[in-house]
Amino acid sequence: MTAVAYETYHLGLRSVRRFFRVPGNWIGTLLFPVVQLFAFSQVFKDIVQLPGFAETSYLAYLTPGQIVFAVFFATAWSGMSLLADYRSGYLDKLRASPITRASILWGELAPLLLTSAFMGGAILGIAMLLGVTVAAGLPGILMILALSAGFGLAWSGTSFVPALITRNEQAAGTLAIVFIPLAFLSTAYVPSALMPEWLQVFNRLNPISYVIEALRSLITTGFDWPVIGQAVIAIVMLGAVLQAITFWAFRRLMD
Repeated sequence: MTAVAYETYHLGLRSVRRFFRVPGNWIGTLLFPVVQLFAFSQVFKDIVQLPGFAETSYLAYLTPGQIVFAVFFATAWSGMSLLADYRSGYLDKLRASPITRASILWGELAPLLLTSAFMGGAILGIAMLLGVTVAAGLPGILMILALSAGFGLAWSGTSFVPALITRNEQAAGTLAIVFIPLAFLSTAYVPSALMPEWLQVFNRLNPISYVIEALRSLITTGFDWPVIGQAVIAIVMLGAVLQAITFWAFRRLMD
């Protein structure tokens, strides 16, 4: 286990540097949710007057969804990095070296915890500069970062699975985009009570909505442990399924 941790650390350090050394990576990740924070919070600020809105500030309501969007974009194409290493022959060099193969994949997955927390925290920081306050205080901010990290790691499977199975950048990129409607159809913009009945049923099965509601509770009301617990369960279930398939596809690629 010590060897795996050592190998994962050094391979993960490479992944972190690769992401942050290219400004387009993190600027592009933040651009969409930041624009929505600025634009939507002003254009639709009076929507909170509709029955069904418990919050008085649409900016505060909107922020959790944009945190999730930032995490989504930070991890949505993470599987492409492994494909690039596969095409360049770097994976073959790692496979021939005396390291544990699982460390190769963990070196790509583990940094996503840091990347997701950083991107989620950046959006939260911008929202706070615009006037949002976190009802749960500093512990709530840390919980938001932890949930962002966990969701990012779990959600990354939606990129790794198609990338590793198809071994095709175009196909994997197209499949990653397919998952974007799941975020738009969540409670990121309006409460479930204001949605059509079929969409309310959909949101009861949508893990993104559970994460958003947990982040929202920390920002607007404080620690609501049942809501946070539901989000944790959704993240664990999503991660267990997607990462199990990811490891299977990775072993298939390396054999």
